[in-house]
Amino acid sequence: MLKKIYVFLTIATIAANAITITELFDSLSKQPSVQKDVMNIMNANIDKKLAKDALYPKLYGSLSYEHFNRPSSLRPFLPTETTSLLANNEPLPFSKDITKVGFSFDFPLFVKSLYTIKDKASILKSAAIDKKKLNFIQKEATILGANANLQYLENLLKALDAKKKSILKTREDVAIKVNNGRAAGVSLLKIDESLNSIETTKNSILSKINELKSLIYTISGVEIDKSVKMKKTEDIKKGELFALLPMKAALKAKKLGIKASKESLYPSLFLKAGYSKSYAKGYNNDKSIDTGFGSIGLYLNIPLFDKTKRTKIQKAKIAYEKEMLSIADTKHSLIVKAKKLEKDMAILKRSEDLAQKSIKINQELLKVARISYKNGRMSEEEYLRYENALFNSFASLYEVKAKVWQDIAELAVIYGNDLKEIVR
Repeated sequence: MLKKIYVFLTIATIAANAITITELFDSLSKQPSVQKDVMNIMNANIDKKLAKDALYPKLYGSLSYEHFNRPSSLRPFLPTETTSLLANNEPLPFSKDITKVGFSFDFPLFVKSLYTIKDKASILKSAAIDKKKLNFIQKEATILGANANLQYLENLLKALDAKKKSILKTREDVAIKVNNGRAAGVSLLKIDESLNSIETTKNSILSKINELKSLIYTISGVEIDKSVKMKKTEDIKKGELFALLPMKAALKAKKLGIKASKESLYPSLFLKAGYSKSYAKGYNNDKSIDTGFGSIGLYLNIPLFDKTKRTKIQKAKIAYEKEMLSIADTKHSLIVKAKKLEKDMAILKRSEDLAQKSIKINQELLKVARISYKNGRMSEEEYLRYENALFNSFASLYEVKAKVWQDIAELAVIYGNDLKEIVR
């Protein structure tokens, strides 16, 4: 009774700790590679805020101390003031050592390019969000594809073990014949070579399994002992080519970049104001002075000649045209790939049916071959060919199933389907 309870608790613990494909997908959001995409969105949001902040006025405080080799003016000074100040023994507003406290105000009333740059930053934020989603789905697809390949290799190991078991059973019969002198010793050597080939293949498969586990661990941050189960719950939702969305947003941003470069040639209007309070000792009588003055004005800046602005327009145009070509090339590739994958799905369905049929046929042929070989009507080479044929039938079936999952993953990336909604 205690043994049964122990077995039950062990099975329950294994079930509770079993990793699911959904958990592997969920773990992605915690990985540094995904967090970097989150930071990119935050950075794009800050860039958008910076572009918007450029439209606000700027206010600066100032504090300075200056020493001159000859008396300098603390403020604009009228010649008519000299007589009255000297008559009253007041200090003239000139000194060698001047301390100033003040502020300056700068308000861009009209700088056309700033509004365009703000719009560009908003589009780049949208592009960063689309790029994050695309990168996330690509990582999901990599996990799905790796897990599908892992299932394929694990099934190959099972098929090899079944093949090995079958050949070992035959070897027992051959060993008896050799010991009784009814068969040559070379018969055992041929079978042993086939068994050794199985072990070599298994070792190669184990190495590939280790690589796939490492890949899944690298991307998801979750270490698995074996492949996780997968079940398709929904079909791929076809629509626009999601993989193009970040590129289209980048194209819009580059078009606005051309516009902003051209707008840098427009006149710009600023409101500027300032005030400063100066402290010093008058050079004529060494009495303390504190005096201030301010100004406010409208300034129209007209770029009459700046060759760099023209060059920047040309550079922005080239960047725009280059992005257009990239989109056209990528769009063509994605359309061709999507069509190929959709056709592959139909072909793979038939391939799976044919592989299932092939397994049944080769299982029956192996039964006949084993009897023929046992009765001496078939050579070792011919018998082993039937063993290989059955194994190859299983391998073809597992390969087809893995390819189906890989096609689903690739279509999900193209159409922007979150694989958590497609696979459970």
